[in-house]
Amino acid sequence: MDTYPPEFAIHLQPTLVVSGLTSAEDASHQEDANPPQVNADNPPPPPPRPGTQGSKTGLAAQKAILLQAMLSRNNVSYWDNTKGLAGSLFYVIPEQAAYNLPPTRRFLQQTNQLHLAQQSLSPTTPSSPLYPDGLITPLWIRRHREQIPSVFIAVVDLWDRESIIGNTDNGQRGFSDKGPLGVVDPMERDHDTTLAQDLLERRKASQERGVKFAAVVMLQRSHMEDPSIEDRLNFVRKSAGLDIKNSFYVLPPSNSQEISDFAVNLQRSQYEGSMNYYKEQVKRHKKKRSNLPSTTASVRPGQQSNMGGSQQTQQQTLSVQGWMFRYDFKMGMFSECKQDIDNAVKFYESAYGLLIDMFAVTSTITPGTPGLQARTRRWAEAKVLADCLCLKICKFHLYLDAPSTALFYFRRHLIVFKAFSESWRMGDDSFEYWAWLGKQYRVFGDLLDIGTKAGFKLPTPSPGSIVYGSFAGMTEGSKDLNKFSGIGVGNGAAGFGIGPSGDAYVYNGSVGGGRGGGTHGPGAGVNPMLVLQHAGYFYHQSANCSVQRRLRFEMAEEAYPDSSVAPAPTSSRPYPPTLQSMNAERAIDHLSLTIELLTKSYEQFKRYKAGRMTLFLASEIAGTYYTAGKFEMALKFFERIGKTYRKEGWNLILTSILKWSIQCAKELGYWENVVEYLIEMMSPDMPATDAKRRSVFDELFSILHTKNHPANTSVHKPLVLPMPQMNSFVSCAVQFQSKQAFVASASKFQLQLATQGGQGALPKPFRLSYVLVEFSDPTLNHRFEDPRPLDQTDVQGPMERLSMKDRTGRNVEWVDCGRCTFDTQASVWKANLGLDIHPHSTMVIEGAIVPEKEQTIKVVKITLGVATEQWNVALEYPTTDIIQEGDQPSSQHNYMPLQGNPPRRQWLEVSRASEDASPSAKLKFKHLDKGAKRAPSLRVVPRESKVEIQTLFKSPAYLDEFFPVVIKVRNGEASSVAMEMDVELQPIDPSIESLDSVVLDPHAALKSLSAGSFQATQTLHGIRLSKAGSSAGSGSVAQELAVGEWAEQIIFVKALEIPTPRTIVCKIRYEVSLENEQKSSTEKRHAFRVQFIPPFDAAVDYTPQLAHVSKSKFTQESEPALVPILQSNVVDEKYGAVTVPALTHTEMYLMSTRVNNEGPWPVQVKEVKLIVGSESNSLAEVGTGGRDGAAGGIGGLSRSHSISRLRDRKKSLQEVGIRVELLEDSSIGLDGNRFGDEGENESSLRPWRSGNLQTFNHLVRVTAADLDMAPDQIEVGYLRILWRRFEDDGQASTPFVATNVPLQPLELLKAQPYMTVDLPNDALVNRPFTARYEIHNPTGKTQELAMTVEASEGMVYAGTMQTTLRILPFANHSIQMNCYPLQAGLTRLPLVKLVVNKRKPSRRRGQASHQLQQPESHEEVLVKVRGATKMGGPQNARTGTGESVVIFVKPETGSLE
Repeated sequence: MDTYPPEFAIHLQPTLVVSGLTSAEDASHQEDANPPQVNADNPPPPPPRPGTQGSKTGLAAQKAILLQAMLSRNNVSYWDNTKGLAGSLFYVIPEQAAYNLPPTRRFLQQTNQLHLAQQSLSPTTPSSPLYPDGLITPLWIRRHREQIPSVFIAVVDLWDRESIIGNTDNGQRGFSDKGPLGVVDPMERDHDTTLAQDLLERRKASQERGVKFAAVVMLQRSHMEDPSIEDRLNFVRKSAGLDIKNSFYVLPPSNSQEISDFAVNLQRSQYEGSMNYYKEQVKRHKKKRSNLPSTTASVRPGQQSNMGGSQQTQQQTLSVQGWMFRYDFKMGMFSECKQDIDNAVKFYESAYGLLIDMFAVTSTITPGTPGLQARTRRWAEAKVLADCLCLKICKFHLYLDAPSTALFYFRRHLIVFKAFSESWRMGDDSFEYWAWLGKQYRVFGDLLDIGTKAGFKLPTPSPGSIVYGSFAGMTEGSKDLNKFSGIGVGNGAAGFGIGPSGDAYVYNGSVGGGRGGGTHGPGAGVNPMLVLQHAGYFYHQSANCSVQRRLRFEMAEEAYPDSSVAPAPTSSRPYPPTLQSMNAERAIDHLSLTIELLTKSYEQFKRYKAGRMTLFLASEIAGTYYTAGKFEMALKFFERIGKTYRKEGWNLILTSILKWSIQCAKELGYWENVVEYLIEMMSPDMPATDAKRRSVFDELFSILHTKNHPANTSVHKPLVLPMPQMNSFVSCAVQFQSKQAFVASASKFQLQLATQGGQGALPKPFRLSYVLVEFSDPTLNHRFEDPRPLDQTDVQGPMERLSMKDRTGRNVEWVDCGRCTFDTQASVWKANLGLDIHPHSTMVIEGAIVPEKEQTIKVVKITLGVATEQWNVALEYPTTDIIQEGDQPSSQHNYMPLQGNPPRRQWLEVSRASEDASPSAKLKFKHLDKGAKRAPSLRVVPRESKVEIQTLFKSPAYLDEFFPVVIKVRNGEASSVAMEMDVELQPIDPSIESLDSVVLDPHAALKSLSAGSFQATQTLHGIRLSKAGSSAGSGSVAQELAVGEWAEQIIFVKALEIPTPRTIVCKIRYEVSLENEQKSSTEKRHAFRVQFIPPFDAAVDYTPQLAHVSKSKFTQESEPALVPILQSNVVDEKYGAVTVPALTHTEMYLMSTRVNNEGPWPVQVKEVKLIVGSESNSLAEVGTGGRDGAAGGIGGLSRSHSISRLRDRKKSLQEVGIRVELLEDSSIGLDGNRFGDEGENESSLRPWRSGNLQTFNHLVRVTAADLDMAPDQIEVGYLRILWRRFEDDGQASTPFVATNVPLQPLELLKAQPYMTVDLPNDALVNRPFTARYEIHNPTGKTQELAMTVEASEGMVYAGTMQTTLRILPFANHSIQMNCYPLQAGLTRLPLVKLVVNKRKPSRRRGQASHQLQQPESHEEVLVKVRGATKMGGPQNARTGTGESVVIFVKPETGSLE
């Protein structure tokens, strides 16, 4: 759209001039930015912005915000965003404060100031650019758009005294000499009068032009405090004669949002006045048009006359038809500014009809008047006007939701000017016509693009609905130009259409007259030529015109190559182009223009998801790039579109793309791409003649094998071509004979290479250098090579080759490659054979693999390679893309098998009459497993073992023992084999380290355990098995088991800690000889579970002993020293060193331990020992020092201590100040003897059978440094039992093991203060007696007690009811109570309650006071009363309880009977 004057193309809006918001400097910039003459190629000038020099404050800032708010609503664009509806939008023009509307010519004539008038743009004025016969100029539209507004708003300031006095520091108004209230300030009145006079003059000037005038008075903050501001504003308004409703506004100091809202409301209030202005303008010009003379009365004579043999140009004035056009155009422009789209399109259509008639050879509106002469200035201006009018009419119909009418006008414009161009000798054989036509399509496409972005919705035609164009009733019309003039649309006159050949047709009736457009009739239907499409279609049409334009220009350039000589007419070109048009066309880059248009069209079609059209446009872009010599860009586009055509099978189009790609690659020197394209061109799917196929083959052969070819100047990088992504001339398929095979057994596979198409598809045999078959196991890869030179055709080698003809005539060749040699350097199996691919033939290569382990083998890919000195081309066929089980081949030429498409696999098999008679061998296809087309994977599984495994053991097993398990293995194979066994003891929890172990020799393991070198292991590897009765093991020589023989092996499992089942897995490995002299490794697994339970259970009773033990088991010399916490401490005090004795407390307990055999099996017990106190702690430290430390040199591990290694270790007895000593023990068995008295004769030990209960007594002494610091329960120790399983035959195969049986903890009786009472023997009623309470403190601390006495009902107490006592350690305190009984019988004494106030925590003896800085807490403990001894008979019985004391009171006289 930028190619036309912006005044003719943009959407016009009502103009509003606002003055007083810009400075004089900004106004000068505005004048510089808007010169009087405007280039038509430039876009519309942007609206001026306020100056930004310096920071503005106060009133200036308010003005800047107001101006910005008004300018923000300017909408300068080619499309009306309001869709033609009336809105409140203005095109705002800011002016300086002194601006006034230009006076009218009538006013200047009356005042004799006509010389000050603006330049006239009328054709009647000699100084006008339109003089004498011009139609309209863009300057007239610019004048009414920027200089003559419809609304004039003057923004003024109200004078303030601060402007001359200045602002004070405190912001208050300065001194004023105003009189009393109601007296007017003369200075203010003078300034207000001047302001009112200025507004009055501007209002009058606006009224003369019919422009709506309004004033905005901006107040300052000082005005808001002036009480006379109301009077001043009323005075100014009344003096200027302004209406208070729509002509006078006051803007007080406000924020940005308030000012923005004020600007919006201001424009809305002035919108009605603006509409009235344009309405009056339309009426005025309509009146002028009606005053014009009739067109038939004034006939324009010829433009040229011969006088005296010389030509003299006679200037003619504008005709009546021209004046009619001017008035219609002006009325259309004013209606557009008014946003009256219906009237605007009516006036523009009328102007367009008048203008089209002026192009005709003879006018039909003004009979006898000739049309505009071609290639003149007025002709060029009128042509631009016609294009812009057509554009506006189409745009307005789109506003009115009549797309069919818009498209109709556009098509009619093209048809009319095509006919005009032929009359102007600028038809479709000239580049000028195609340049004009391409511009029309592009501008219309720009209009649709802008409209759709602004919200316009394209119509969706459908059969049965309104038809967007119909040829019903259409008759072929003549190309007489008179038939194209004066035609109305929608008025029942003739209409235009386009036939299939592109010619113009004229028909009667109304097409597109309504907003929906279209007609209904017998021939009605959807015509794509008359359906409004998106902008991409018109961009593409413009690109096609650009191509034709370039071709026509190249023909003209060839005919007229001189750029300085005007083209002269010739016989072939009687009407040549002008020199100016030729030189202008030479400056245009036609190819770049075509690429730009095609790219625009591509983006539009891509936006509307038209995939086919985008590919077509991309191919045209690539072809244009190729023509422009930009081969790299062309190649990129060809590759991009080739992928889609290749994927969807459009091989005819793909062949053309490949040909162009080959040419581009050759120009760029990309020979790798050339080879790739040539290989794909060899595919029979590419349609080509036999000669073309031979040419492609020869060219590829020349590039690969000719040394002096331009492509072979250097060695190329390896070229890898993914064949599934392109069309191939040879297909590959691979399959295994069976889907499953055994380890170390040979499995056959067949590789099938088949040429596609018939005999002519491949002109000559194509030789491959190698074929590489890659498996998922790289050690099985096979490489078949052809070592022959290029000129050798015969095939020689040890490989057997057979061939046959199938029933379709295809030659099938079978090659046996089952015996390949392994190349250690390349790690691949190799074989040499001929690899010539013949036309209409299939080569089947049969090989074999021998997998060495259990796995699933897949064929990863097949590579066909051509290797020369300069080239290494690899054609890759990934099996995941070309071969899938049960899938049909993607190509139209099916892969093997060859005989049709059977429902199951076929294997090419060789059948021989005898083993030696190979010439009589025949090939035939054998059907394999049903329902699968291919088997590209092979599952390798181990051979099924025929070995029998048995396990013998007595369950359940005991913890800590070496449990024997007998494993028996029987050889069930057909031959003798040597076997090895692995044993694995699986852990209970893999996340925790296991202490279980499995061994072959328990005695050696026990010895290493006692020495501290034993390492627990859960696996045994490489145990060689031999027949039962012979010695075997991991270090023995392998012995073969005969068929049916049994092998036996005993293993010992030692489980600790947790009584739960253990899983044991044994694996038997051996090798079996196969028929092909190979050995297959076979393995069999056998798992079983063994339940483990504890062998013993113990229960202990603790009985306190008060008797003194004079003799301990320790002598004076051997008794161990006390731990430091039990020894006396030396504390440094202020007066010297003081030795504080250790206040220890000693208690003795008799331990009665009952040990029970829980299991079902009898055991032999060799020793039972109590490990107490420090011995338990030391043994635990020894046991946890190594992995499996010794306990007492026997090798047992305590369950309690071994489990403690996985938890946080508790504090030892020594750390809490407690010592446990064993004084006496009596480990007596069932026979009355002490355990261990039997001596070294282990056979004399009697079995301890299931359910037997043994009791052991031990006397221990517990010494505590402080009972208050001691825990409530202590671990005295554990029983250590040395035992083994008892066999019925009396022979023991396992050694003695130690089991540590944990014991229940001992609850310590801590010392507490207590109280005793002493009562008299006799108590009588009404006779006082004395009760004596004794309070004892057996602890080593001073006790603070609170005593309270509660009264009793039958007894009176005289004494202290509440007091506090302090008793020293190990001291007593006496309390006497005088009681007076009141009744006889069992009477309760007054209740004495003693409460101990404890402080926690207390500082340990020997600890410095500054080491413990913690707050104290109190705990109350009730002191109990211990009972007294009986002092008489039953009648004198006294009872003591923990809560109260009672006494039997006798009556006052006598005794009770």
